[in-house]
Amino acid sequence: MDTLRVTTFGRPAEHDAAVKNGLYVDENLQVEMLGTRSSKEQIRELLDDVWQVAHTNADNAFWWNDANDADLLIVLAVLSPPNQNLVVRPEIMGYEDLRGKVIAVDASESGYATPLRVLLREAGLVEEGRDFQFVEVGSTKERLIAMAEGRAVGGMVGVDGERPYDDNGLHVIDTINRLYKDYAGATIVRRRWAEENGDLLVRYLRAHLRGQSAVDAERGQATPSGFSWGGLREMLEMRSGLGMLRGPVDPTLHATDRYYKLAVGA
Repeated sequence: MDTLRVTTFGRPAEHDAAVKNGLYVDENLQVEMLGTRSSKEQIRELLDDVWQVAHTNADNAFWWNDANDADLLIVLAVLSPPNQNLVVRPEIMGYEDLRGKVIAVDASESGYATPLRVLLREAGLVEEGRDFQFVEVGSTKERLIAMAEGRAVGGMVGVDGERPYDDNGLHVIDTINRLYKDYAGATIVRRRWAEENGDLLVRYLRAHLRGQSAVDAERGQATPSGFSWGGLREMLEMRSGLGMLRGPVDPTLHATDRYYKLAVGA
């Protein structure tokens, strides 16, 4: 049985479904799934081969490839809403109250900080360091703690993630959902690793996708089909519009649907 080490934020329901339904066993896989505290830690460890596969924001791969020549490869892009809200402390009533204040992020150059920059720019908060400041604290949990402790006045939080902190008066003032027509959740690997371990990667993707189908069936919802090239392009266009992309708006430089097609039998 082959062992695969996978890193993610939180614990994916599709992983639990794959374990419960024996989908990894069907693919002769033993999957070690562990959470990460931040995307920078996650990607550094992926590059160091601590992990072979990472479930992360596609925008993280774009930045690491574009600015750091990391040669990461997106092998799965699934259409799904980002479901991230801009959550703030009680004293913040609107965007003008954020002026000059500290906002907690995972990574300032990528991930949900990219659409957050769009929200801020729409509200006239354009220049980092003057109009606002980012402090990198890591995952959603860490952002919420930073707000609760007063080290930051706002941050991006998943649609359900702020509820345990309602007693602290945290509240939503905007959402990044409205910025996207398409959005793609991503699975990434090192390009060379994929080339050397294609069969292993396909088996994992097949089990992962079947796990997702099982979760969706249990929830009574349809499973998105196809590789979301449109979602990846939209995210690259956002980076480009912010002046945060050195290369062209071309998702094929960062992604391939080859392994996805093999996994679904296309």
